[in-house]
Amino acid sequence: MSISTNKEKNYKGKIKGCENNKKFHWHIVMFDKEIGQMKEGKYTTIKKLNEDLGLNLNGDYVRRIMTRYRADEKMRNKENSFLARWGHIKINKINEPII
Repeated sequence: MSISTNKEKNYKGKIKGCENNKKFHWHIVMFDKEIGQMKEGKYTTIKKLNEDLGLNLNGDYVRRIMTRYRADEKMRNKENSFLARWGHIKINKINEPII
């Protein structure tokens, strides 16, 4: 009989058959204000997207960017508007295998 530690009990890991890191799920096109150029890339997870581009997005922000939901398109809130902060980003959901 082996003794298991709490770490082994609590660690669930990836589910069997998980393909999260085998396919691209996000395609992003954004304008980098610092260098004045467009950036484009494909990412497997939102976490990887945040790490590579230096962003701080969560699932709610990604959905709002994709659908422009509550985006304050008339810019009533000026520099605090959603579009003032994220209007230069376009995110698409894709399902493409990594080659």
